[in-house]
Amino acid sequence: MTDHTDLSRRQYVKTAALSAAATTALAGCMGGLDDGGDASTGDDGAWRDAELAAVPAAPDDRLYSADNTQSSGETIRHLTWSGYEAANVQRPFEKKFDCQTGVDLFTSNLDAFNRLDDGAWREFDHATFDMAWLPDLAEAGLIRPLDYEAWKPYTFDKYTDLFQRENGYEFAFLDEDYNFDADGQLYGVPQRFGWASFALNTDVVSESDARSYDAAWADEYDVGVYDLPFWGVQIVMLREGIDPYATHTDAEVERIREATVALFENAAGVYADVGSLNTALAAGDIDIAFVSGNWINGSLRRGGRFEYEARVPDEGGVIWVETTTMLKGSHPSVSTNYLAYMQHGITAKNLMWPTVGGTNVVPHQSSIDRLNRRQRTVLRIDDLQDIIDKSRFYTGVPDLDRLVSVWEDAKAEATG
Repeated sequence: MTDHTDLSRRQYVKTAALSAAATTALAGCMGGLDDGGDASTGDDGAWRDAELAAVPAAPDDRLYSADNTQSSGETIRHLTWSGYEAANVQRPFEKKFDCQTGVDLFTSNLDAFNRLDDGAWREFDHATFDMAWLPDLAEAGLIRPLDYEAWKPYTFDKYTDLFQRENGYEFAFLDEDYNFDADGQLYGVPQRFGWASFALNTDVVSESDARSYDAAWADEYDVGVYDLPFWGVQIVMLREGIDPYATHTDAEVERIREATVALFENAAGVYADVGSLNTALAAGDIDIAFVSGNWINGSLRRGGRFEYEARVPDEGGVIWVETTTMLKGSHPSVSTNYLAYMQHGITAKNLMWPTVGGTNVVPHQSSIDRLNRRQRTVLRIDDLQDIIDKSRFYTGVPDLDRLVSVWEDAKAEATG
């Protein structure tokens, strides 16, 4: 997962006035997906043509069966992040339901939101955003509510404890004012998650130094700065002990500016994309990548370079959760089947290990349980609890536009 300049809709308004093997495995293991099932789904389909009607879900795993769909020749359209388009993620569904999936990728929540808000919602059925954008999508009337009790067997019943509403997970639920509320209305389902922090060559950076972001400001290490202000300013704030998700005083902004200038002044290189950052790490040109996360250095680990880790130091990291929503407007008959399919343990496991795209974890315990030892090592499954305990959920930076300008000005001051 990546992002560019991003800000909440409320702030924005104010400032603007597969392979055959995968298919076979899926058909054999999806709990009746290929066994005929019950021809009656209990869904008369009326919701599909009511612009913002709540979305039901058929009981008893019936959404895994194609018997009650008229899906032949249909296309399900999904706006989302890299990895979802992988053949081992999409192809089994296309074959089972005799339809096509059109996956359109984005790298910026803000750009994707503006695209939908400008009318492109008519072009898609599903959209997967970072969870902080759920209130903006709902308030703009772009996404449908979901029937929690009906969808629970397909979704939350499969998740780890972290993602259970009874344990306080609120980032899929909204109250009447579109604020996160675990007792509120369900508007999206968690699909994939990860963390932002920094990446280290653990063969070079000492364990004691790895405990603080100060290592990225230290003279003894070669530091590469990923020029990604969206995440960069958040991690700088954590290092400075400043709450990223509050509106910031002028004094706090000045502290952020000074720290960011010092970061760039200490940098051995500034990198514009994931590929060049990972190349520098792998070549030994840099010892530390600031910022990074499992979605960035996971490709190196998947290639066997386990010395590279996205560490969460004592100052903490930021957890993002990609959350899938169903858009307003008409939907094909296969739309609820697709959401159920994407949430199934086998599909979610393939999304952790896609044929293209990043290497990230999912909230599905059943998927995590399917990983082999090497996959668990690459994904750092055994470190997840410690990472989560040290991190906080990303909920949106209210003055991000100002802080992005601070980042850009600091870069120019330090490198110009």
